[in-house]
Amino acid sequence: MADRHNAIQMLRMHIQLRNGLDIAMITLGAVLMFANTILLIYALLHHTYPPLRAKNLKLIAVLYFSMLIWYLGTIGTNYNLPGMFKFNDSCILFGSWFRILLGIFLYIHVHIVRLYIYIRLFNQSKRVTIKVYVIGFSLYALFVLAYGLPTTILQNQLTVRYIPQLDICDYGEAFKNISFSLVWAGWITILITTYLARNINSSFNEFREMLAICIISSISLTYLTVVHNVVDDYIVHRWARNTTTLFEYLTGQSPLFILLRVPVYNCLFRRTEYQREFFRKMHSDGMAAAYGCLSHQHSSFTRQTTASNTLPTFPTLPLTLAITDTQSPAAVTDAGADNKV
Repeated sequence: MADRHNAIQMLRMHIQLRNGLDIAMITLGAVLMFANTILLIYALLHHTYPPLRAKNLKLIAVLYFSMLIWYLGTIGTNYNLPGMFKFNDSCILFGSWFRILLGIFLYIHVHIVRLYIYIRLFNQSKRVTIKVYVIGFSLYALFVLAYGLPTTILQNQLTVRYIPQLDICDYGEAFKNISFSLVWAGWITILITTYLARNINSSFNEFREMLAICIISSISLTYLTVVHNVVDDYIVHRWARNTTTLFEYLTGQSPLFILLRVPVYNCLFRRTEYQREFFRKMHSDGMAAAYGCLSHQHSSFTRQTTASNTLPTFPTLPLTLAITDTQSPAAVTDAGADNKV
């Protein structure tokens, strides 16, 4: 007890209180979240635009949710905004559940599921049904409960605890090491699946976008790992908490912009031209005949496509890859896979 009291006194001597730089960093995160919110809302309002449907907007929306929760967890843990810790166990809520379990872990899981769907559809020519989503997110839920509940129960000993004398949250060594190990394992899985999905059809290929995300996130994760393990009680140091927050912003809030910027920009300013370019890529990939409407519209589209080398423009065309004579027997749907093929 005496050692703990002495340690707290030493930290109190070195703690750097919040100032304008901290407020500026919190504001930067809010501005980035607002920009991502506008971007996502616009994409969802124009979800029938084929190049946007190809982005799997439902999973993009889940990715956005993880970004938002991650942001709240980061500012709640790193900055301890006034009034945020006026209720019991708020450190475990923001530091563990928001920042890690529902933030970082969900962020990683969504990337893995999106990439797996592309690999399953285009590399393996297999169906993607609702079952894939149910299994994927059920595994995530089980993982969160298996890891989150014990760490919540053992919070004072092993995970995240609140130090009222300093008004900060403190991560336990065991929890920190296990969490970083799991994050690195998930991130290596993303790197592998990104590589496996590098040669899918150009119309749906996101290798360049995912490569940019991987580079940014790998640099950020490396920096965060070093700071958290080298700098004791990094939160008390202004430079440490602000730089770690900045790198978390770069990792957590850049993917939405990277993935949606091209189709959203073209939907705004080059809607018809870009859609024609999108169909032209599909034609060169040998997928034009497979890109049709459901039910009664499909046959007419197929006749149009096979009768001519020019691709028709369908402003509200649902993105469905159906079985044709030139495809493998396994039908495939758009990356969104809204329903069973």
